[in-house]
Amino acid sequence: MEQTVTHANKVMITGATGLLGRALLTELSPHFDVVGTGFSRAEGSIIKLDLHDHQAVANRLMEHRPQVVIHAAAERNPDICSNKPEQAIALNVAASKFLAEQCEAIGAKLILISTDYVFDGQDAPYLENAAPNPLNLYGQSKQQAEQAVLAVAKTHSVIRVPVLYGDVTHLGESAVTTLAQQLSATVPSSHDNWAIRYPTHVADIAMSIRDLIQQADKLGGIFHISGTQKMTKYQMACLMADALGYDRSLLEPLGQPNDGTPRPYNCALENKRLKAMGIHYERGFAKAIAEIIVKHSA
Repeated sequence: MEQTVTHANKVMITGATGLLGRALLTELSPHFDVVGTGFSRAEGSIIKLDLHDHQAVANRLMEHRPQVVIHAAAERNPDICSNKPEQAIALNVAASKFLAEQCEAIGAKLILISTDYVFDGQDAPYLENAAPNPLNLYGQSKQQAEQAVLAVAKTHSVIRVPVLYGDVTHLGESAVTTLAQQLSATVPSSHDNWAIRYPTHVADIAMSIRDLIQQADKLGGIFHISGTQKMTKYQMACLMADALGYDRSLLEPLGQPNDGTPRPYNCALENKRLKAMGIHYERGFAKAIAEIIVKHSA
């Protein structure tokens, strides 16, 4: 087995066509030799890679020889995971485990992007060493992926993040900006006012990961990256209505849902490890979301 390095010059990103993956490409490219991979939306400089094709994965890793691999590809929609469990397990767990093994074989450090949904939401805030207890198959699949990756090598890492937003290609790309699609200047709409969320901009996450892998000798184990502004989807929708010049009175707050895929109440992530390293980025939600949705609603 090859000796792992304590610094990173070359970084590979899976899921580089996704919301977080694009932010990672943008933020990391000036600092590292970055290779991005994708699948259904791969084009241009993005290498098409089917993570279910083990030989293709192994070949790409041997070809590019990255010191760090950021595994951002996943099935993140809880309802899709519940409805297509085999598909979710194959991508979220099996592909992650194989990638972890192949990274270890070439001396690379894997960073798995995970989720606050590994927790049940009953005992927030959660430190990095808190015991997971996922409520739905999405959270369960990510917990299994975490366990599989961390079992392969102590230098592999898990980074848990909450609900994300950022420079979307369309409003439906993020669970946050999707709310803007549901708003109207004249038609009432209803929004969850029960679950507490911490919307976090993907650029803030990308900058945090940049700083972390610049100290690659610190990699290993679990990290949390999360904004600290707590709000329900209803409260987010109110801020979006303000930005679009819509009447807030058209928005109806909803209580705890009792059907569909179960969601946790409050999965606040405490960023203890990264803050101890002096790493924390956070922009104001109201201003940042307004800039995004106004651009797409024009």
